Amino acid sequence: MLQETEERLRKTRLRQLANKANIVFTSTKQKMFLNSRAKRKTLLAGRAFGKTYILLVCIGYIAKMLPRAKFFLAGRTFKQILDIVLTDASDAWHNMGWFEYHEKVNPFGNYVLFKEPPPDWPRAYKAPKSYERCISFDSGFCLQLLSFEKPDSNRGHNFDGGFIDESALFKTDWVQKILMATLYRANSWRFKDSFLHNSLYDFTSNPWTQEGQWVYGTEELQKKDPDKYFYLEGTAYDNPILHPQFVKNLEETLSPLVFKVEVLNQKLDKLPNCYYPSFEEQKHCTTDTFQYNQNEDGYWLPTFSDYEVNKPLEISLDFNNYICSSIICQEGVKTLKVINNIYVKQAKDKKTLSQTLALVIHEHYADHVKKEIFIYGDASGDSDSAGSNDTFFVQVVDELKAAGWKVKLRVLKFNPQHKDRFSLIDRILSESTTNLPRIRINQNTCKALIISIQNSPIQSNMKKNKSAEGTSMQQEYATHLSDCFDYILYYKYSNVKPTTSLIREIRWL
Repeated sequence: MLQETEERLRKTRLRQLANKANIVFTSTKQKMFLNSRAKRKTLLAGRAFGKTYILLVCIGYIAKMLPRAKFFLAGRTFKQILDIVLTDASDAWHNMGWFEYHEKVNPFGNYVLFKEPPPDWPRAYKAPKSYERCISFDSGFCLQLLSFEKPDSNRGHNFDGGFIDESALFKTDWVQKILMATLYRANSWRFKDSFLHNSLYDFTSNPWTQEGQWVYGTEELQKKDPDKYFYLEGTAYDNPILHPQFVKNLEETLSPLVFKVEVLNQKLDKLPNCYYPSFEEQKHCTTDTFQYNQNEDGYWLPTFSDYEVNKPLEISLDFNNYICSSIICQEGVKTLKVINNIYVKQAKDKKTLSQTLALVIHEHYADHVKKEIFIYGDASGDSDSAGSNDTFFVQVVDELKAAGWKVKLRVLKFNPQHKDRFSLIDRILSESTTNLPRIRINQNTCKALIISIQNSPIQSNMKKNKSAEGTSMQQEYATHLSDCFDYILYYKYSNVKPTTSLIREIRWL
C-alpha cells in the first residue's frame, strides 16, 4: 500500500512539473482570442491563420483551468475531427506540458485517447458512460467528440462547454437546438466563479454556402454585449511565422475566387437568382455518410456508408477543353444518392483529358465488386475531342473497358428544351410528387457540386447562365458539375420513353 501511495505521489509531481509549461503563441490575434473572457467566441479566419492550433490551445488551457469539467468538440463528421483536428493535437498540447499517456511507453502522460483513463485519475463530474469517443486528461477534464452525421444522436447531453470545428459547415438548428441545449444544465454551482464555464467557441473559414451564414451572428451580438460575445476575423497575413512566399504562392496557384474566400477571408457574394430555386442544402445534402470501426489498437477507421460495392455505379459526364467533370451516383430506396464528384484539369501520361478522367474514376473505385457502370451525358459528348479521332464518350468507354468494367452508355440524342429541363429538375428537388426520387448528396465528398449548384444563375428564358465557364473562376465551382447533375436527372426521370427520338437506346459496350 505504501509503495502504491509513493508511486501515485511521484506521478502527481511529474504531472505538476509538466503542467508548468507555457502556452506558445505566434500571433497577436491568437492572443486576443484566448485573452477574451467572453463565453461565446467566434474565430473566422482564412487558410494558415492557425485556427486548428488555437482551438487545441483553448482545449488544453481549459483542461487545466476546469478540472473535472466535460466539454464537447463538435465536427460535421467524426472523420473530420480525426483527420484534421487530432492530427495536430500532440504538438499543440506538448507545448503546454500535456503528453499522451501510454501504460508502458509513457505512464506519466497527461491525456488518453478513446479509452477509459487510468483508475487513479479523477473523473469528470458528468463522466460519460463510454469513453470510446472521448479524450480524458489527468485533471479529470473530459473532451467528448460529437459528429453530426446523425444530428439527433447528440441530444440530451450535459456539458460544461464546447468547441465547434469548421462551424460554417453546421446548420443553424444543429447549434441552436442541439448544442446550445446541452449547456447551462451541468455543474453551474461548482464552476460559478469561472468565466470558462458554459463557454462555446467556434472556429471556421468563410462559408461557401448559404446554410453557413449563421456564423456571422456573433459579430452582431458582440456589438450589443461585448462582455459576453467576442468575434474575430483573421488571414494568413496575421501569422508571422509563415514563409514570406506562402501567400504569394497560393495567389498564383488558386483561382481569384478561392483565394478571395479561403485565404483573404472575404465573404462570398450571394447570387441574385439561381437555376435551382428548390435546392435546399439542409434537405438535399447529408453528412451521415460514414460508418466507423475500431481496430485492435483502438484507432477509428471510417468507411463510407452510402456507397455499395455490389451495386452498379451511375456516372454523369461533362466535357470541356479545360476541365472534364463527373458525378458518381447509386440508386437507393426511392432515392438517387450522389456519392462523389470527380474532375480533372490536366491530362496525364499522354492521355487526353477525358481519358484521364476515366482513369481517375477507375482509381477511385478499383476495388468495386460489381464492375458495371452506367454513363450519362449530353449530346455534345459524341463530338470528336482535341487530340483524338474518337468522341469523348468512346475515349471514356475504352479506358474503362480496358480496366475491366462493363459499360452501359445512356446518352441524350439531343438536349431538351430549357424550360422542360428546368421544370423537371425543379419538380424533383421540390419533392412534391411521390413518383420521383429524393436526391441525397454526400456533403463530405461533393463540396464542388454543391457550390456549383448554388452558384448557377438563371436567365430570363429559364436557361442556365454559364458565363463563369472558361473564366478565371476555379472551374469546379462553375456550372460544369451542375450540368452533370442535370444530365442524369433528365435522362432517368423525364418520363420520355427510350424508344422516342429524344433519348438514344441503351448501348451495351
